[in-house]
Amino acid sequence: MNRRYFIAAILCFCASWACWAAYARNGSHLDQDGVLHEQFGFIPLGWLFDFAGLVLLVLAWIRRK
Repeated sequence: MNRRYFIAAILCFCASWACWAAYARNGSHLDQDGVLHEQFGFIPLGWLFDFAGLVLLVLAWIRRK
């Protein structure tokens, strides 16, 4: 595997894990008016990092020596 792509993929997966952990840690709550407050930004960001890591792993496998 191409080492540069592999390391970038591992970093993307770590960033994805951090996004999912931050979303789980923050949780959700209702305020007094009944409005739900959640950190929805972490969900698509986590999926984006997962997809980028998968693409980088495929590129590392294709470009292996």
